[in-house]
Amino acid sequence: MALPKYDQIASDLRGRIVRGELKPSDALPSERELTERWKVARATVVRALEVLRHEGLIETRQGTGSAVRERTPLARTAGERYQTSVQTGYIYTAGEHADIVSAEMVAAPEDVATALGVEPGDQVARRHRVTLEGERPTSTSYSWFTSEVAEAAPRLLLRERVREGTTRYLEMQTGRRPHTGRDWWTARLATDDERELLGLDAPAAVAEVRHVAYDEDGRPLAYEVGINPSGRWARTEEYAMSDG
Repeated sequence: MALPKYDQIASDLRGRIVRGELKPSDALPSERELTERWKVARATVVRALEVLRHEGLIETRQGTGSAVRERTPLARTAGERYQTSVQTGYIYTAGEHADIVSAEMVAAPEDVATALGVEPGDQVARRHRVTLEGERPTSTSYSWFTSEVAEAAPRLLLRERVREGTTRYLEMQTGRRPHTGRDWWTARLATDDERELLGLDAPAAVAEVRHVAYDEDGRPLAYEVGINPSGRWARTEEYAMSDG
C-alpha cells in the first residue's frame, strides 16, 4: 500500500536532509514548486512541511519560506547509509566521517553466530567504528561478517575507511546484492565504554539497533549493532490504527 502523498513528500525531503544534499540554512523548494512537482494540492504540501517541522528538521521564516534548521547531528541506520552509497557513491554525507577503531578476526559471540548462521566460536570478521559529524560523535557501531565473506572482501580487515560503505563494497566484491534488511530496536543505558566513545555524561540513554542484511537467496550478508545517543536520532513511522 502506497504512503499518502504528503508522507511521500516529507520522506523525500527528509532523505535529502539526512544525506546532506540540503544543509543547515538551505532553503527548501517553495510550496508552489513542490505542488507542481508532485501534482498535489497546496494543502498536501503544507501538511508534509508540518511533519518536518514537528521533527525539528526545518523551520519556516516569515516571507522567505522553509529552510533546514541548524540541528543536532542525526545518526543513520545501516540501511539508510547503504541507500546513500548507492545514490552518491559515498556512504558519508557532507561533514561526516568515521574513525575505524578496530578491524580483526574474532570468535563469534552467540548473537553474532545466530545472525550470520554460523556456530558460536567460529571465526568472523569484526569492524568497530565511531561515526562523527565534524568533531561530534553521532554513533558507534560493530559490523560482523563470516570468514567466507571476509576472504572475498579483504578491505574489511584493514583499519581504513570504506568510502562506499561495507555493504556496497561486499556487493561489488561478492556479487551478492542486498535484498532485505531486518532491524531490531531497543533503548538502554550506555556502558562506560560507550559513554567514553560518544562523549556522554553518566547516566546516559542510548538507542541500539541490530541490523541484518540478507541477499536475494535469504542468506545473511552482514550483521551490525549500532549505538546512538539520545537526541541524535530521528525516526518517524506512520501506520493505520483502524480499518475505517
